[in-house]
Parts: sequence; structure tokens; C-alpha cells
Amino acid sequence: MDRGREDSRVVEILDIKVPSANKDGEVLRFQIKTVTTMVEFPECEMTTQRTFEDVEWLHNSLSVREDPGGSIVPPLPARPVSNAAETEARTKQQYGDSRMKLMLADEIPKYCRSVEMFLNLLAQHARYRRSAIVRQFLINKDLPPHIVAKRGLFQRASDAVKDKNLQSRKDSDEYFHGQRQFFTEGCVRMHECNLLFQQLLVAQRQFAMTLGSFSSDVGKSGSSQAAPTVHTRMMAGFGQVMGQLRQGENTLSVANEKTFGFTFAVYERYMESGKEMLNRRLRLMAESESTAAAAVKAKPANKAKAEEARDQALQKFEEVSKVGRAELSHFHQFRVRSLQKALVGFTEAQISTGRDMYAMLARSLSELKHIDSTTN
Repeated sequence: MDRGREDSRVVEILDIKVPSANKDGEVLRFQIKTVTTMVEFPECEMTTQRTFEDVEWLHNSLSVREDPGGSIVPPLPARPVSNAAETEARTKQQYGDSRMKLMLADEIPKYCRSVEMFLNLLAQHARYRRSAIVRQFLINKDLPPHIVAKRGLFQRASDAVKDKNLQSRKDSDEYFHGQRQFFTEGCVRMHECNLLFQQLLVAQRQFAMTLGSFSSDVGKSGSSQAAPTVHTRMMAGFGQVMGQLRQGENTLSVANEKTFGFTFAVYERYMESGKEMLNRRLRLMAESESTAAAAVKAKPANKAKAEEARDQALQKFEEVSKVGRAELSHFHQFRVRSLQKALVGFTEAQISTGRDMYAMLARSLSELKHIDSTTN
């Protein structure tokens, strides 16, 4: 394939697909296909396999091992279940009904979509699309040992206390103060939206399961006699209608999960990532103000050192603020587009499934009306 990347007019493309995943024992191996015109990559098309532990390593490398600064790091997808026992446990946790069994194979496409979304959020990010770590993840056959860096317990506790104490503090920039309020309230609202929509999906699946059981019972009563009668033919037809309703409800549930269900789940975590960035900036603001006050009070012997610390803290705070402002603008634009896309997909699915169900019910009603009422 002609790379054609020497032409400055070529738009830099970095598109990532995760079309499938294979189960290798207790491990899921995702197939990752990359298409790009970026000169940093050795080929235009590449394919590799990665486990979820590899995805965790990538996220950890970008969010902990490196200083994210003012960047909003795309959120790590939810960890997939890897065996039948975990799948059954999650089923009971979500649906509270052991009869509704989710097969691991049925969940794999959902995991692929989540990993694909995470990788494409990185690919669309001005900083991370050029990250050597991201290229390493997409290109190399083998990755370095997965040493997951974590903030220590003391550091996490210290940051939590600082964040709590700083939340009521007036920001030096009105724009960022408004953004802090938006993300603080938005995290709660997005969690509620996701939770309520997941409950809707559960109700739809439970209703579909009930329709299936009803269809089976009615169908059995309609075929219990050797010689068909009006009653048995009506019951058999009614059972088929219930079965078709069940299929339609399942189709709608799958479409709902792929649209708003998926989008709400992603943005619940993404809102938390935005809030983390704002908290990092807030801590730097407090540090900048503290070093400025210390420089004013410093004795002559320590004045130069205190002023250097003040200047460094101010420079870092201003850099994070500049990057953060651009990040928030990109985040809001992408959030609106994603929710618009989910709304369109959700609405189209409702209309399409509704039309199919109407046509099916009209046809079934016509068939039931034409059953010969004189049949004995």
C-alpha cells in the first residue's frame, strides 16, 4: 500500500477498530486493527492482539507513570468478566434472577466496543495520538512487563483531603470555577442517568424473558390435543405472537444498550476524568498561592530560592490552565456530538422496531381473524 504520507496535504488519520476478541483460557485477547497516515507509524495498516491487562497498563502509563498535567485522560473501560462463574455472579447482581443467564460470548462484543472507544478517544486526543506509549501499544508484538504504578495510600489520602478542603475555595479564574461546578454536579447526574438507564435495560430483558415463558406455555396448551380445534389454533397463534413480541423486545433492548446505555456508561467515567483534571489544577493553584506568600515572607538569605519556587509553581499552574482550557473545550464538543449520535440511534431504533412490531401484529391479527370458527 502506498503510504503517500510525504504529501503535506494528506490528513493525518489514526483509526482503530476492535472487531473481535478470542477467549484463551481465562483471558480475553482483543484483536486490534489500526489504519493510519501518521508518519510516526512504520506501516499504514497494523494488527495486533492485546489482553485487558495490556489496556490497563496503557491507561496506567498515561495517567500515573506520566504526569497528565492539564490533559483529561480517557477513562479505562470496565474490566470484562472472564469465566462462567463471574458471568453468573454479575447476572445475579444486575438482574437479581438466576434464570436470566448471560453468556460470556454474548458480552464479548460489548467489551470490544468499550476497548475500541477507549483507544479511539486516545487516537483523537491531541497529546496522546502522538504518544510513544500509545504507538508501542498499537505496534509492538510484545509489551514491557506490566508494572502498574499506583499512588501510595498516604498520597491518595493526602490528595483526597486537599481536594475536599479546596472544593469550597473560589477559583482565581471564573471559567474554571464554573467548570468545577459543572463537573461536580455532572458526575452525580451522569451516574444517575447511567443507573436509571441500566435499570430500564434490566426491565426490558426481564419483560422479554417473561414473554418468552408465556409464549412457551401458551404454545404448549395449543398443541396439547392431537386434533386441532379453534381453541388450540388460537392458542398456538397467540403463542407465536408472544414469541415475536419477545424477539422485538430483545432487539430493542440490544439497540438501547448500544446507544444510550453504552454512551452513559462511558461518560460517567469520562466525567470523573475531567473532574480529576480540575482537581489537579486546583491543587497547583493552591501551591502557587502558597509559594507566592512564602516568597513575600522569606528572609533575605532565602529570598532567591523562595522566588524561584514561586516562579516554577506559577509557570506549571499556568501551563496546566492553558492545556486544561483547551481540553475542556474539546471534551464538551465531543460529549455533545456523542450524546447527539446516541439520541439519533436510540430514536431510529425505536421507530424501526416499532414499525416492525406493528406490521407483525397486524399480520398476526389478520391470521387469527381468518381461523375457521366452524372448526371442531
